[in-house]
Amino acid sequence: MAYFIEILIRGLMLGSLYAIVGMGLTLVWGVVGIVNIAHGEFVMLGAYFAFWAFSLLHINPLISFALSVPLFFFFGMMIHKRITERLIKAPELSALILTFGMSILIWNLAQFFWTNTYRSVPYLTGNFQIMGLVFAKSKTISFFLAIAITLALFAFLKYSKVGKGIRATSQNSEVALVCGINTMKMRAVTFGMGIGLAGAAGAIVSLQWVIFPQMGASYVSKAFAIVVLGGLGNIQGALVGGLIIGILESLVTQYMTAKMAQIIPSMIILIILLLKPTGLFKK
Repeated sequence: MAYFIEILIRGLMLGSLYAIVGMGLTLVWGVVGIVNIAHGEFVMLGAYFAFWAFSLLHINPLISFALSVPLFFFFGMMIHKRITERLIKAPELSALILTFGMSILIWNLAQFFWTNTYRSVPYLTGNFQIMGLVFAKSKTISFFLAIAITLALFAFLKYSKVGKGIRATSQNSEVALVCGINTMKMRAVTFGMGIGLAGAAGAIVSLQWVIFPQMGASYVSKAFAIVVLGGLGNIQGALVGGLIIGILESLVTQYMTAKMAQIIPSMIILIILLLKPTGLFKK
């Protein structure tokens, strides 16, 4: 029983990271109306940012995590203002093609400049022992970082003036515009937040796993599974979906194989679309 509880807690730790990735994707999808295929590549860039900051500048990865949020936020805002805002009224296929091309461009550039060498951040090695349960220090600290950024996101969207503007834009952008809300600004801020969450998730990933240019593909597939499971544009659903997928992966990895765990996202997408296309929660 103690071993089973340990597996469940590890699944929650893993799911909290997946939830951040999924919330970034569903936030952009629900407010801006763009399916960002390149979302996983920004997770990869966030991981490389933490790695190079640690390797070249000797910056503590926890500080890199704090720096990655505003840095990727402004980077995302610039991308939206210069590129994706033009696709707001365009057919959905246009945004899919654009972000797919952006994805290929980013990971090819990463592969060209940084090669396919696997890298990692040697920080927070060792384990914590809590009531007879053993947890890696890196995963435990990453879990608390994920919880902190999740709580901050929920508080921002619920209580801040900009957060209320984002929610209004998501519900009905035309009515929000009539009420005096700058919907273009809200979309730019939302896109920036989505990229900021991806960058923060990448910085957390760098503490736990190896980093390589093609790593973004696995995270975007998990993000899509989370969005489908939780419901399109539903932040709370993305949180629950991320935790569910994390627990399932942890159980399957322990009792079956790690390769079998990798098909969990695809299976979830298929099952949910067949049985409950709206997801566990509505938008």
